[in-house]
Amino acid sequence: MQREEYIAQFQSECYLPAASAAMNRFMTSYADHAEEIHKTIIGQFDAFSRCIVRLQEHNLMEPIHTVALSFPYSSLLCENPCMMFEVYPDFPFFAPKLIQEVFSATWLFPDWTEFYEDLLSRTQKLGLGTVVRPPYVKSSMWDVARYMLHFASTFVKTKMVDVEQLSSFKAMRKADEFRITFGEYMDWQRLIYAQLPPIDIFNCEEHEALTFRRFSSAVYENKAFDNLQLDDERFESSVFRNCSFKNSKLRDAKFEGCDFENCQLSQVRLDGARFSGSKLLDVEMYEIKTNCMIPDSDTILGGFTTTDFVNCFFENVSITKSDYSASQFQGCQAKHLTADTSELSSSLELLLTQG
Repeated sequence: MQREEYIAQFQSECYLPAASAAMNRFMTSYADHAEEIHKTIIGQFDAFSRCIVRLQEHNLMEPIHTVALSFPYSSLLCENPCMMFEVYPDFPFFAPKLIQEVFSATWLFPDWTEFYEDLLSRTQKLGLGTVVRPPYVKSSMWDVARYMLHFASTFVKTKMVDVEQLSSFKAMRKADEFRITFGEYMDWQRLIYAQLPPIDIFNCEEHEALTFRRFSSAVYENKAFDNLQLDDERFESSVFRNCSFKNSKLRDAKFEGCDFENCQLSQVRLDGARFSGSKLLDVEMYEIKTNCMIPDSDTILGGFTTTDFVNCFFENVSITKSDYSASQFQGCQAKHLTADTSELSSSLELLLTQG
């Protein structure tokens, strides 16, 4: 066989099954150690925030613009994975960093050595070792590492709701536009948290992103939010009356103490969204996507976060052709709530018996 044929056999019979097994172990490890990882992330943010606060108390640092969490792949090569927490006066890597702290991140790539040994064993069993050498085997693993890092960015993003409750994080002086990013060192960075001023959703400049905005006590009447990307928005004590949401993206959006009256939600992306203390009156929910497991261009593995409703009230609400199988309905009440789909979680099924 030609070298190209050996490589093709390696890819199909060694790499793909070994990578699949590695990612399964990776996901299982995250699930089994979720609480431990959560405490680690919160603790590291707290320590870093305290460091910044001390510097600011001594007038050694201005209000900060960006915190970048960066993973250097060289640390994985040294079998000591770590994350770098860095403060920048602007976007990451475009200006000199103001401060850097390095924290252990062994939770990022569990069983990485096992992945390599499994891949090498499969290669040798097929007699490909003379052509597919260990350096090539190791280089093939980086695609899996990047995929896992994207998943980790989603995992850390879900923890930001607890990070922002830290007294040290609140005490940090932040710029008017403050961001936290997560990604590879000197490479891609994904925005996982931001504090951005509100803007007029229906009258803003084309270059102004709608995501990660915060709105309080807003009232929207007879508005069409159709085809808008409103991911990571936070609406507090706001009212939506006679509004439509068609093909809208509201991934990881937060609705706290909001009222929806006579609204239509159709083919909306709601994965990761959270409704708390909100009322839904005369609302139609059609083909809502709450748990999309297929990666797309801007949220790889984003579907691992689901749509949750906490202490909400439903009246005259219909759910049609929507998947709520992984959603949580905690402390909710319902009156005339109907659903014609089998994709229901146990908590929604219980709520339907009340409505």
